Amino acid sequence: MPTSTTLYPFPIDGAFHPVFLGPVKAQWTAAAERKGFALIGRAVDRLHVVLGCHACGQPTLKRINVVRDHAPECPHCIAARRAKAARKMGARLIAPDPQGDRHYGVYEFACGHTGRRQHHRVERAAAGGHGLSCETCTEERHAAEAEAQDWQLIGRARRRHPGFRRYAHACGHRQDVAVANMRNGDVDCAGCGESWSSKPSQIYLLSFTLPDLPVIKLGFSSNPASRLRQVQRDPGQTKGKLLRAVSMESGHRAICIEKGLHAHIKAHRPDLIVPPDLFRGPIWTTSEIYHHHARSYIQALLEAVAAGWDPSASGSPDNAAA
Repeated sequence: MPTSTTLYPFPIDGAFHPVFLGPVKAQWTAAAERKGFALIGRAVDRLHVVLGCHACGQPTLKRINVVRDHAPECPHCIAARRAKAARKMGARLIAPDPQGDRHYGVYEFACGHTGRRQHHRVERAAAGGHGLSCETCTEERHAAEAEAQDWQLIGRARRRHPGFRRYAHACGHRQDVAVANMRNGDVDCAGCGESWSSKPSQIYLLSFTLPDLPVIKLGFSSNPASRLRQVQRDPGQTKGKLLRAVSMESGHRAICIEKGLHAHIKAHRPDLIVPPDLFRGPIWTTSEIYHHHARSYIQALLEAVAAGWDPSASGSPDNAAA
């Protein structure tokens, strides 16, 4: 290895750095050794030294105060670690950030597209923290989902929310829509479509398996299957199922019936209501949750509704359990 008196320049990362002739203090060498490096010599000016990494053997240029007072890192080991994380995710680190941000790099994904990503997010993905998606493929998927619903993806939403995109309906109207709603078909055109209150809806009954308590949820939605997905924090844990759905001619009619059902249950069977503290963690809702043993009682109420009973009016259904 060259020393501080070598007249040949140091080759580091494809560039040659001139030797700086000057003494190498023992405390610098000791500090470098403690931190995983061999101090090879001084270069460029009086403020810099050349270190050899004990892990990979590659040289790197560091300021003396960094060696003495901080924890120097080997850029070659960092690059190798990032490349390994990318490979684990089926990607490849191909270039530094074109904008000059050392926290970012250009990656090529398994699909062949490239994208700018934060290095630490790629490493977190490799560690199981989250997925590593391709923006191009993601937008293509969003476009296909929109086309299936007779919409066209235009681009980024006007509102600053990563979960929304801007779409154009077949009628020509453009609006921002949540990507999840477009995917599930839970979207209405504000230009030519019906409002939630006028379009057909359904009264639904869902079941969930909470960690310590099986429960059911009574509500209304134009798309109960979508509502089932939306309300669960972890579907693998709560195992939600759609038990029953009764069609309503409009959302207005559905909300009136639903409110009447909740009022009827509260008046006649308040013991069936589950306190919010018992379900707020696993599912995204604040009310409308009942004990699982209420299933037959509530299903009887729904059968009565299907037969024409209006719970918002006075009286009880003839075929509902007492």
